[in-house]
Amino acid sequence: MPIHSLKYNSKTLLIISLLLTLTGIIFILAAKFIGSIAIRIAILIFLGFLVLNIKMTYSYISYKERLNYIIAFSASVLGLIKPEFTMLLIGIIILYFVLPPYINIIKSGNYSDMVSLIINGTGILFAFYCIINSKAALNTVIIIIGIILTISGCLLLYNTLTSE
Repeated sequence: MPIHSLKYNSKTLLIISLLLTLTGIIFILAAKFIGSIAIRIAILIFLGFLVLNIKMTYSYISYKERLNYIIAFSASVLGLIKPEFTMLLIGIIILYFVLPPYINIIKSGNYSDMVSLIINGTGILFAFYCIINSKAALNTVIIIIGIILTISGCLLLYNTLTSE
């Protein structure tokens, strides 16, 4: 069922569109604070799940798995202290997953899948950006989310006002 065929009250759509626009503007203006707070909240949730998992499975897991838990716990605490470290880690992980397929495509010379080539190339560029300038990468991601929210809110506001 397409979303445009659903029946919503125009007042509800007006409120939602204004909230989206306001949220987007706040994301753009306070990107530094929102990024740090969002990453810290996500890491706290991750630490909670990690501690529960360690508590429930500690007596059953191997030494290698315990070492993995220690590494994950240490990285989480470091990410809690310095949120921009999280973007550095994300950049390394993206590079790890995107670089091998990109190299394989170039080695094979089969450029028929242009979408995959473009996505992998963009992923490599974003990964390098995250690695080189992790603090600015976090702010950039939050600003991009803010721009998307603002544009969505303005389009919904326009659609709501013109459909009446």
